[in-house]
Amino acid sequence: MKLIALIVCFTLSVCLMPSVVAAEEMASDQTYVPPVASETDRMDLLAFLEDARNFALSNGTEDALKAFNDPNGEFVKGERYIFAYDFKGTLLAHPYLHKLIGRNNLDLADPNGVHYVKNLMEIAKTGQGFALNVYPNPNKSNQTQLKLLYVVKIDDNLWIGSGIYLPGQAPLFSFEDQRALREFVDEAKDYAQQNGKEKALQLFNDPSGQFIKEDLYIFAYDYSGNVLSLPFQPELLGKNRLDARDANAVAFVRDNLQLAAAGGGQTYYLYPNPDKDMREELKLSYTAKVDDSWWLGSGIFSSSSSSHNASAMKPTSREELKTFVDEAYSYALVTSREKALSDFMDQSGSWVRGDVYIFAQDFNGTSLCLPYLPDAVGTNRLDLQNDQGVYINQEMRAIAMNGSGYYEYTWTNPITNQSEPKVSYVTRVDDSWWLGAGIYKT
Repeated sequence: MKLIALIVCFTLSVCLMPSVVAAEEMASDQTYVPPVASETDRMDLLAFLEDARNFALSNGTEDALKAFNDPNGEFVKGERYIFAYDFKGTLLAHPYLHKLIGRNNLDLADPNGVHYVKNLMEIAKTGQGFALNVYPNPNKSNQTQLKLLYVVKIDDNLWIGSGIYLPGQAPLFSFEDQRALREFVDEAKDYAQQNGKEKALQLFNDPSGQFIKEDLYIFAYDYSGNVLSLPFQPELLGKNRLDARDANAVAFVRDNLQLAAAGGGQTYYLYPNPDKDMREELKLSYTAKVDDSWWLGSGIFSSSSSSHNASAMKPTSREELKTFVDEAYSYALVTSREKALSDFMDQSGSWVRGDVYIFAQDFNGTSLCLPYLPDAVGTNRLDLQNDQGVYINQEMRAIAMNGSGYYEYTWTNPITNQSEPKVSYVTRVDDSWWLGAGIYKT
């Protein structure tokens, strides 16, 4: 009798599982709250930047930078602080990153591979504007959060910015989703270049055509900001949206246009999701230039990203591997060595993705990070050999001492416990240590 009851319970659980999952998804949809700053917070941020701008204009650049660099000064208020750059991307002031003052930071990438300093600088060139990025919060132990920033041009040599952190979990878009996004946009670009603008736009605007893939679709504009393709908003075709703003006042058309004009790039903003009854959601877009007259792009909505899937998060190509290491490198620079290494060691964290993980050593050969071999951390592994007798750490250290690069070798896969061919990408962090990651070729 107990066995029959058990079988019935099991059968019911299996039958009900799809409805339970569907109910959970529906509840998740109903509880979704878009990351929007309040009007009061935005106005306070604007006033804070206006005070900093007036101070710089009244007191001169030298005194302003000194004030902006003071962590105990008047330009640090809670989570808000002023940072300053020149228009080459060199950091001039930051109250929490004195070690990076004088460094060109155009190479810094957030956890989704977005080059945020480059994006912010392009906005500053227009005079001022809002932008979103993912950045560590120094007031919350450098926990990564979504941040709304505002930047202002002071003169031809100086721009400043500040920001406020938005509630909720920081968005993390998987390599799988970003790969699919890039392939989708590149396919559309190739189609347009091969078949011509008129035929391409006719297809892009078809809501049931081949360039609609789940929540991916192609948007297209000319360089004046006129809409050429929006398959789910046909009423906007032909209209100029250069000054269009999202709920955070981010000028998303202008930002995407600037990226496309420079060859392409990624940025964040809020936009109606046609798969969710046009509900506004956070979106990561990728844009590409078709020719000198128009550009196109597409984007991933945060609600549909597969960031929860470890295999989807894994880099699978040399290019993605480099991006992953660049993200880790940037994270180490803008937080601290201790914070970064602690997070890199966390097997349940975002830096360990199956058999792809961050490893690190100082230049004396002491291991600083090995999430699958924690007992080896603190030991010297400079003379470590692989099964072919190659001193792999010596060779990777040599690459890192000269900057960065790829290295091919064989190594034991911690998941399969088999010796497999591997390619790693390593980079120097500073004069004391380096880090890297690798993908197994099999």
